[in-house]
Amino acid sequence: MADPARSVGIIVVNYNSAAFIDEFCQSLRALDYPDWHLVVVDSGSSDGSMASLEEAFPEATHIRCSENVGFAAGCNIGVDHSLERGYDYALFLNTDVTVTPAFLSRLIEASTATTIVVPKILYYFDHRLISTHAGGFDWRLGLFRNTYGGRADGPETDRRRDGLDTASFCCALVPLPAFRAAGKLDERFFMYYEETDFIRRAQASGYTVRYEPSALVYHRESGSSGGGWMTPFKQYYATRNRIYLVRKHARSRPAYAWFTAYFWVTRIGAALRMLARRRWRLLRAMTLGVLDYYRGRMGRTRQVHDL
Repeated sequence: MADPARSVGIIVVNYNSAAFIDEFCQSLRALDYPDWHLVVVDSGSSDGSMASLEEAFPEATHIRCSENVGFAAGCNIGVDHSLERGYDYALFLNTDVTVTPAFLSRLIEASTATTIVVPKILYYFDHRLISTHAGGFDWRLGLFRNTYGGRADGPETDRRRDGLDTASFCCALVPLPAFRAAGKLDERFFMYYEETDFIRRAQASGYTVRYEPSALVYHRESGSSGGGWMTPFKQYYATRNRIYLVRKHARSRPAYAWFTAYFWVTRIGAALRMLARRRWRLLRAMTLGVLDYYRGRMGRTRQVHDL
């Protein structure tokens, strides 16, 4: 059994999650790990989901924001509270997941003082498929590598992997001292790619990332931003933030120029495919993402209803 002396602040950023919040709460209540405290940061929800969380977990810390502050800022609010309370770990957890009773115990067992641990995340609607990402990142091209996202669960995803470059903070256990060493999440991302940026900085401070397949959760994928693998909201922020991420960590001007050339060639190809398939909203979202990056518009710029 995992050591109960290691305390965990479970940080949940809530945004209009009424459609699935009851199942989330029920699964969280069934955890077999004893030493955790829920920290809920509500990002201006208007659907009653925060009231459901307050009713389900009256003992939790509930922090209401008057507007949608985004995932990165919401997580930072939870990190500040967890640091003040002196917890050992922060567990970032999306509200559109359903967790298994032993997942937190398994993450703790796989952790060390300098290890960020992420679980196996399967699609909620198809437990045969891997959801989100955990694996490598090609900094030359700004591409995820060997993350198995969208692929069938199998032997490759049943083994522990260490030394990863990226992992989704849909669910991630992070030693809280990492935020003192590497700084908090960069709020200019608002959401998407902020975890890859943080992991890059944490690696420079001596932290590593481990994938632990014995810990298991199920994910609805973009549950609070329209649902599905790719939405206009996700398209916009993923496009804009990908450029920002690579530029932020580019080792040289030639390296960034190489990425820029690759990015434009592939985005032109993507635009032509969207035109052919009449995916007007995705095309508009991608275009706005590119334009807003070059205009210097970072942080929260567009909402779900804007796209």
